[in-house]
Amino acid sequence: MNRARLFIAIAGAFLSAASFWMSLPLIAVSLRRDGVSDLWVGLISGLPWVGLLTVLPLVPRLIRRIGLQRTVLSGMLISILVFVGFASTRSVVIWSVLFCIQGATLGLRWAAMDTWINGAVPDHARGRLVGLYELVASGSIAAGPACLVFLGNSGSLPFIFCAAIVTLASVLLLIAGRETAIKVRAKIQLSVWRILSLERAAFVAIALVGVTEACNLSLLPLFALGSGASASAASMYLVIMQGAGAAGAFLFGFLADKFNRPAILLGTGFITIAAPLALPLLYPSLFLWPLLLAWGLAIGGMFTLGMIVLGARFKGNALASAVALSVAVYTIGGILGPPAMGALMARFGAFGLPYGLAAIALLSVASAACFEVLRPHMVIAP
Repeated sequence: MNRARLFIAIAGAFLSAASFWMSLPLIAVSLRRDGVSDLWVGLISGLPWVGLLTVLPLVPRLIRRIGLQRTVLSGMLISILVFVGFASTRSVVIWSVLFCIQGATLGLRWAAMDTWINGAVPDHARGRLVGLYELVASGSIAAGPACLVFLGNSGSLPFIFCAAIVTLASVLLLIAGRETAIKVRAKIQLSVWRILSLERAAFVAIALVGVTEACNLSLLPLFALGSGASASAASMYLVIMQGAGAAGAFLFGFLADKFNRPAILLGTGFITIAAPLALPLLYPSLFLWPLLLAWGLAIGGMFTLGMIVLGARFKGNALASAVALSVAVYTIGGILGPPAMGALMARFGAFGLPYGLAAIALLSVASAACFEVLRPHMVIAP
């Protein structure tokens, strides 16, 4: 795939992802306005992740049967229909089913697009191009909810808008054309455990990012408030972390084309240990802000480096399976992390969060280092 087509595909992925991140707060606010209790809003808000995890094992097989482009477009078409369904009814039961289906469409689009991009780039520029893709993907997390500032969060208009931007994303994917450089129809298949054993360090790193990002998004503001910060300062924590994470995706992707990738991956791991440990020591001095910046850069870089390593190791259908597994471990980490860290904060106070995250990072980096030393070095093709 040439650069122009690649950038068109990335733009389509951005719009598609932004619609999903826009739907999360939109559905929650809409349900709350309709009188649904916070407990049920919380339970319904978890349904997309159930749908995502359910569909992921099917993604490599679907890609093998109909191809990457058609897999992504199928997810987009279903997503459009789901948004039309949201706009057409206010039934909580139907919305719950639709939200679960929306998560499944995210799984199709996320895993297939990551496979498409990672498989289409040349290895000598893999870091920069995958880093650019992850930078854009991170931007969609902020862009989606930002649209609600202008559209509001009532009525059918926001859902129709979501359907419209997914339609535009589909058009861009059609313009980009099929992934002619990627062959995914081979009969040879690797089991999940085989893929995991071949690149355990990358999967551990991706799971660690899932835990850390989810905990920071949900609990870092609570840490700030519990430590005496104002509400505006607590919000700035997230702005700095998320912005740095997006920048780190491209920065470390660029470095990955120049230096040893596993070594850089472990280097970002050490930052994820040191930064939360230093957080209680530097709070509330002015050194807190560069610390948050460094921590965010490392988190964004770690995920991108994990994906770069997978793209360099696996090809074709093996890459599709590896990407689907990476999405699964990231999501599972994001689901399990906040309850565990919340329990630590309930037991030890606000500083339970940074110390808990540092402990998880230490265990993850130690195991990743061992896996990296012991792993066989080979490229796995379909």
